[in-house]
Amino acid sequence: MAQPDSRPARRRVTMLGLFAMAWTIGVADSFGYDNFGVFTTNQAGNLVVFAKAPWEDWPQASLAGLALLGAMIGVLAGTALSRWVTRWPGAGLAVPASLGTIGLIVAAGFTIEGSRPSWLVPVMSASTACMAAGWAQASSVKLWLTANTGGFLSTVRALGFPDATPGSAPRHRHLTTIANISALVLTAGFVSGVFMYGLGALDWPHPLVFAVIPAIAVSALAVRDELRGTGFLEPKPR
Repeated sequence: MAQPDSRPARRRVTMLGLFAMAWTIGVADSFGYDNFGVFTTNQAGNLVVFAKAPWEDWPQASLAGLALLGAMIGVLAGTALSRWVTRWPGAGLAVPASLGTIGLIVAAGFTIEGSRPSWLVPVMSASTACMAAGWAQASSVKLWLTANTGGFLSTVRALGFPDATPGSAPRHRHLTTIANISALVLTAGFVSGVFMYGLGALDWPHPLVFAVIPAIAVSALAVRDELRGTGFLEPKPR
């Protein structure tokens, strides 16, 4: 008897996880920019702040530099962890996402009374980069959650020219479609997180508390669905 095709189910779960993680990134980036004036996920923006005449506004440039340093540490840690824990179901994503969640909860704890210590900038950057590295390493959709510019431009291209991608021969059209949908989902998740933050709907008890809820849910989903064989992690070679 033929087994049912699990690919549609895997795609749905993958896109749900991608949207949720991008939502987390959007909330964290909004909070970081609102409170520190630099980005905690969008490192392209921090490169501009850091490199544009830093001697004229060294305090701001130094915060951007700290964010970049935190992101570098986070991506190395997330990638290493994702590679080391592959023996456990779902851990390749769940462990980096959980570590990033802890970092964001720490940031929430230190800012809940309105204080804004500058060392929280690299902590938040490392946390979101760790999550992004875990997703890029373990997920079947190899996207950087923090690649907001690329996601946005890919979305615009997908809407205008759905087949405008290198190698769009018939045998590649399925991959092209998945890439376009992924870009749309990434952008929608990020923008919705930013929008909810801007509405003030996440102010109590703290925006970062709301931000980590999807990351925790995705971590649990990764473990559950890899055990079931219908999840969004990259299938292991048999």
